[in-house]
Amino acid sequence: MNSIPYFNVMLVEDEILLMKSLARHIEGLDMGFKVVCQCTNAAEALTMLEQKNIHLIMTDIRMPVMDGLKLSKIVSERYPYIKMLILTGYAEFEYAQQALKIGVRDFLLKPVETEKLEEALVKVKLELGKNYKLEEDRALLGQNAAQIVEYATKYILEHYMDNFDMSVFSLHLGFSSAYLTKLFNKYKGCTPGKFLTDIRINHAKQLLQNSDLPIRQIGEKVGYPDQFHFSKTFRKATGYSPSTYRKVK
Repeated sequence: MNSIPYFNVMLVEDEILLMKSLARHIEGLDMGFKVVCQCTNAAEALTMLEQKNIHLIMTDIRMPVMDGLKLSKIVSERYPYIKMLILTGYAEFEYAQQALKIGVRDFLLKPVETEKLEEALVKVKLELGKNYKLEEDRALLGQNAAQIVEYATKYILEHYMDNFDMSVFSLHLGFSSAYLTKLFNKYKGCTPGKFLTDIRINHAKQLLQNSDLPIRQIGEKVGYPDQFHFSKTFRKATGYSPSTYRKVK
């Protein structure tokens, strides 16, 4: 996996003041993205793509000569590894939805809200993290670290029942499992592995108390397809085997 200092961003927007403001917002978030190219039209963007190594393009949907949709289509054909975000106004909302069909990852309504920008960049970062690894001394500092922990927490809560590999998940975010553990300890007071286990065990307790499901099936429902492993983990966390817990609680 390639290790890089930051993800290169290209902005394509014919409103220069808006483009410069967006560039400041992106770099101000300190999420590992750096605006390396600002273009006022699609033709200029295509020329610069031949000279720059770009990871993410954020483009206005309405521009003279060539609109953002056509640009996105060309980019997806020539540079399929580049991620695309569309900037759009309310009046163009349905038009922007067409972009999703040609590989655009998301679209942002103008004026772009900081919270929405952060959410979109986190999603892009997760996808880019499958192929690149940010150098950790630049990745996810300050308030953004808290946001990444929040995102990871939400993801675990939604996927605790799946075959969850913390190392793979960390790499998808763009850094090592050791760094994710460091962030979790700072903001949650525990490791991500313990957080995942606690979620699984708490759900298992509820199922043991409120259902007649077999213990094997309960284990499967909370992410432990191996009944022996489920029972061992449950006993370590609660002091009871699942069958005993069901009787005494």
